[in-house]
Amino acid sequence: MESRQIRHFLAAYDAGTFAAAADRLGLSQQAISKSILRLEAQLGVRLFERDGRRVRPTSYAELFLPHARTIAAEADRFRADLGDMLGGRQGRLRLGVGPSAAADLAATAVTRLTQKRPHIRLNVMAGIYQTMLEDLILGKLDVVLALRQIDRSDPLVHEELLGDVRYIVVAGASHDLAGRGKVRLADLPATGWLVGADIGAVERSIEASFRAAGVHRLRSEIETTSVQFALAMLDGGTHLAILPEMMVAREIARGRFARIDVDADWTRPLIVATRKRGPGNNLVSALVDELRIAMLAG
Repeated sequence: MESRQIRHFLAAYDAGTFAAAADRLGLSQQAISKSILRLEAQLGVRLFERDGRRVRPTSYAELFLPHARTIAAEADRFRADLGDMLGGRQGRLRLGVGPSAAADLAATAVTRLTQKRPHIRLNVMAGIYQTMLEDLILGKLDVVLALRQIDRSDPLVHEELLGDVRYIVVAGASHDLAGRGKVRLADLPATGWLVGADIGAVERSIEASFRAAGVHRLRSEIETTSVQFALAMLDGGTHLAILPEMMVAREIARGRFARIDVDADWTRPLIVATRKRGPGNNLVSALVDELRIAMLAG
C-alpha cells in the first residue's frame, strides 16, 4: 500500500463521502474512489459500504483506522525530522500544554531541556485535553501535558500520571470571604461565580459535593475558556472560581488572590501523554524525564 492511499482512506473516513474527501485533498472524486478501490484490493477486504453519495466504514475499516492514523502521523514526523536535519537542527518537539495549570511545570522542563540541547526546535501550543490528544494521534503534537478531564483511554496513546492536582475555591484578595477561615459549601454565595468551559470530570465531582451539602448547582454569571480573563475578573473582588491550585499558587503567595478553605476535596490527575506506536524518539523521552523531575521538585 502507498502512503497516499492511506491519506485518501483517512480523508474518506473522516469526511463521510468520497466527494467531501476529494474537496479536502484537492483531488477529483474519481481519483479518491479508484485509490480506495486499489487499497481494498491490496488488503483483500472492503473498507467502505457505498450507499449512494455517502460511504459507511466497515468493521475492517475500523480495524485498519488506528494503524492508518499511526502510519500517516509517523510519515509526517519523519518529513519534519528530515527537514530539521537538513537545516542543521537537532530535532523538533511539539508540546501541547493544558490551560495554565501546568504552564509553570512545562516552562521549568523546557528550560532544562533547552539548556542541555540548545539546538532543538520547540513548538509549545495551548489547548484543551481532548483536542490535544487528537492532535497527538495525528502527529501534530509529540507530547501533551494537561489535567485529564475525561476518564477514558485511547489505544494509541500512552498516558503517565505525574501527580494529582487539587482544585480550590479562589477569590480576589478583597473578596468578603478572603481570610474568613473554614467555610462550609452551604455558606458559599449562590451567585457571582466564574466557570470554565468544558472542564470535564472534575465538574461532576464538584456538583456532587454541593448536592451532598444540600446546595443546588451554583449559578455561573460568566463562563469562559480564557484563563487570563478569569484571573482579571477575580482581581475585582466580587467573583469566586474553582481552579487548579497549581494555576494560582504563585498569585496566592503574592497576596493577589485568596484561597477559600471549604469542606470539600477535588482533584484531577496531571498527565503526560505520548503516542504508543511508531519509532522511539529520544527528544520525547528527554522532555518526559524533565517533566518528571520538575514535578518532583515542585
